[in-house]
Amino acid sequence: MIETTKQSIASGATLTPETFADFVQRLKYHCQGEGVNDHYTADALFIVERKRLVTGIDLDYAPEKLVYLDDYQWFSPKEYWDDCDRSQKAKLNKASQEWCEKKFMHADEDDQWYVLGTLEDLTVTGYSEEWEYVNSHFTREGAEAFIKRKKHDYREGLRVYVDANIYCWEFNAIKEALMDGRLVLKEAI
Repeated sequence: MIETTKQSIASGATLTPETFADFVQRLKYHCQGEGVNDHYTADALFIVERKRLVTGIDLDYAPEKLVYLDDYQWFSPKEYWDDCDRSQKAKLNKASQEWCEKKFMHADEDDQWYVLGTLEDLTVTGYSEEWEYVNSHFTREGAEAFIKRKKHDYREGLRVYVDANIYCWEFNAIKEALMDGRLVLKEAI
């Protein structure tokens, strides 16, 4: 990955000849240079996506399961077990022994999920993950700077997804003009 200057428009710096030159250098890296090998397209568009969990899916059709209580969620019986106190673990062990004659952590995972689903206050449900569009950037550094700045607003997570914008002719025309020097920064008078 290319090193950026301390002052970068990716992180909100003012557009100056120096920050513009840094931006064009990063753009060339991702669209003409070694960066192309990282994302396998010279027509890269760096998209920030947020993870969203779709819950409430019937367990017979769910790709994944989770257990939740109030605002807390656990994605495996072991993860839930690790957060339990001594009395909760005793309750789990008792319920598991009644169900399958094994302590909770020695039971099969299907039995663990079943036991969790029988306990009051807990809900076991199916879920799937979806990734939703948030915004787009010319460079990976711009996308990563956004994530660093705004990740607290997206509790379930953010990622950079690289899409090929081969048929985005306006975007590509502007990008090419920036990289070959036809589109330049002009100082205000």
